[in-house]
Amino acid sequence: VGMALDASSIYYNPAGLTNIKGFNLVFGTTLIMPTVDFTGPNPLTTKTTTVARTFTPINFYGAYTLDDSWTVGIGVFNPFGLGSEWPDGWIGKSLAGKTELRTFYFNPTVAYKVNEYFSVGVGFSYVISSVSYVLATDIPQLAASLPAIPNQKINLEGTGDPGFTYNFGFQFKPNDVFSFGFSYRHSVELNFSGDLTFPNLPASPPYTTLFPSGKGKAQLIMPYDMRMGVSVNATKNLTINADLMFVGWESYKNFVVDFEKNSSVWPDLLIPKQWESSFGLKLGGEYRIKDLALRAGYVYDGSPIPSKYMDPSLPGANRNEFTLGVGYQFTPNIRADAAYQFIAFSNTISDSKIPFNGKYENSTNLFGFNLGFNF
Repeated sequence: VGMALDASSIYYNPAGLTNIKGFNLVFGTTLIMPTVDFTGPNPLTTKTTTVARTFTPINFYGAYTLDDSWTVGIGVFNPFGLGSEWPDGWIGKSLAGKTELRTFYFNPTVAYKVNEYFSVGVGFSYVISSVSYVLATDIPQLAASLPAIPNQKINLEGTGDPGFTYNFGFQFKPNDVFSFGFSYRHSVELNFSGDLTFPNLPASPPYTTLFPSGKGKAQLIMPYDMRMGVSVNATKNLTINADLMFVGWESYKNFVVDFEKNSSVWPDLLIPKQWESSFGLKLGGEYRIKDLALRAGYVYDGSPIPSKYMDPSLPGANRNEFTLGVGYQFTPNIRADAAYQFIAFSNTISDSKIPFNGKYENSTNLFGFNLGFNF
């Protein structure tokens, strides 16, 4: 947030766009490979591991300097998403099977350099989204002639109406050593509409009466995100950065789905979440050797999920994360960057209101790649 030197400033701090010259383009992806083990519920003897998945959020940023004061740009990125997938028929199938949320932010931005020390930036976001939520249940024998149906899938698929939000930022550079930044991205309301289906369920009463397929609606409010940071050029070749981050996850109180059709055994869906605002700290350093940049960092990422409301769709805990990175300037106009991040946590739940007590153990590897062009 304090450093903000290229077109990716559109996300981190839009005021940083005034630091570029000419046309700047940055794009890439991150490969996110999470693994979660759950042991429980009680006694803590049965272990289940999530299905191996690789998530690939993308980023694309382009910016152009109009004159000595004004810079414009646009970014496309996935700030919220991911999910989880548990094996078919696992012990928590009625709470989570396959969960996935996808969001794309299209973020045109403009920045203005007030003077040699101070810059401001503001952006507008158009947000598209989709959600997939798969559960399973065991349907008992409803009559002598009707067999029980184990592991009946319940599929919810929805597409969000376009959402709109804004962001802004400031950057203050009193000298060549220090740079201070602040950025804010507002919350956005996403309204989903979609379909509820019960795959392979017999298409006859009483099954279709008790488990009616149909339309459904849901709402999610993505949180606001406030950050402040400082960048220090400790030496000619060494830069140190620190960021504080506050995310307003209190917007996620309940997951509610309003179905067009209900029955005595299939009401509207109401899953309490009761998430809380979270705090994060980021520390990092970059050391430059001619065209080579070596980077390392540490992240403390506070969990917004109260233990008593945690479920296996997206378990969490306060996390300590470690990063390594490298960048190389191939020519004055072309550079490449790569990064690795490791995340791990362990969280034992003993006071669940769901109820679903047990132990979650997470290990996640992330590999990021970017190309940058400047003309």
